[in-house]
Amino acid sequence: MIPTRAALGTAAAVLVLSGCGVAAAVTTRTTTVSDVMPAKDAAASLPLRSLPRPAVLPLKVTPPASIPPADVVTVLTSGHTEWLEILSHTGAVVAKAAVDPTNVWMVAAGPGGAYWTQNGAEYQLSATGAVRKLGAVPGDANAVVIAPDGTTYAYATSDTAQSGDVTNRIVVVRQGAPTVTIADRIDDPNRPSADAPQSWDYYLISWTSTGIAFARVQTGGCGCGSFDMQMQSAYSASINPVTEVVTPLTADWSCPLSAVGPGMETACFASDSSDSTTTGLRVTSGGVTRYNFSMSGTNVAGDAVFSPMGTSLAYITIPAAQDSCGVTWTATLRVLDLATGHAVSRTFGELTPAVWGADGIIYGSVMNAAGDSALVTVNPATLALTQLTPSATNEQFVGIM
Repeated sequence: MIPTRAALGTAAAVLVLSGCGVAAAVTTRTTTVSDVMPAKDAAASLPLRSLPRPAVLPLKVTPPASIPPADVVTVLTSGHTEWLEILSHTGAVVAKAAVDPTNVWMVAAGPGGAYWTQNGAEYQLSATGAVRKLGAVPGDANAVVIAPDGTTYAYATSDTAQSGDVTNRIVVVRQGAPTVTIADRIDDPNRPSADAPQSWDYYLISWTSTGIAFARVQTGGCGCGSFDMQMQSAYSASINPVTEVVTPLTADWSCPLSAVGPGMETACFASDSSDSTTTGLRVTSGGVTRYNFSMSGTNVAGDAVFSPMGTSLAYITIPAAQDSCGVTWTATLRVLDLATGHAVSRTFGELTPAVWGADGIIYGSVMNAAGDSALVTVNPATLALTQLTPSATNEQFVGIM
């Protein structure tokens, strides 16, 4: 999934953000179950079907036995204090640090723990409770992602010149080394090629062994609609932080990026131009469409996450009638085997999956009618849900370690 600007974690810990000034993690939602069928040119040949609860046929999802459950990172707001917390897979607080009220886009989870930006610097909270300063971050930075080594990070900035030109940059910071600008481009949508909105900023999505995934999103594009930043991520790409080679991922407003897989696979949900309902699911790898599924056109889909091997996809659908601000959603989770086209589904209420960990478990949050959220895990084979924490006000899921 493109987690409405939430960091995609690597398998070992989940981050939660809490405290004053935290943006609501989820909008409450409602959905119906509808059939999803592979298109005629799809690699998969079997029709996808929604299965009634509780009669769920398990998918053959075998998590690696050697990988322990992940820790979770969250932000929690209590009064005038915000806490960055690391929770164990049982929901126990392992480590926490008080942080200044911060922009939620500037917190992250990574292999080394929980990360946040404060007073012009990047900090790391480890599972032992140790806090470490990693390096500088300018005040105008609008996003941070953490490298697989847990000590290197990248941020994005937008600077306006007297001429009115806006220069967007992606900068990499490695400990003990000078900062390196790996992307530097004026926000002209047609220079050097027509691959951006009219006025845009870099939105950093994730950093994996295959590179940094990002989107060029329209300036001021964040809103309260369903699936939020995913709807803005039409022009996406990945950049190799060493060679600075950019590889396009998506470039179509009718199918904005919803998820990036471990090997830079992409998933996007095609929409009907007249009413934004979801009519198809496209999965690409290496710029080539690998799977192309038709969908009913009665729902809106998003919040997709790839399995650790990139062979399955979990995503949410909500009814098109509920696709507006301030409406309660009831989300249906669907887990799809890409090769066979077989899917299982279950309606959980206001569920938002955030990441499919290397331990084989899907991590996310569920919001109740009062607007309080709880951290949860879902077994993708059985669709069994486990609640890790009690429902709380102003608690934000960030990612896993």
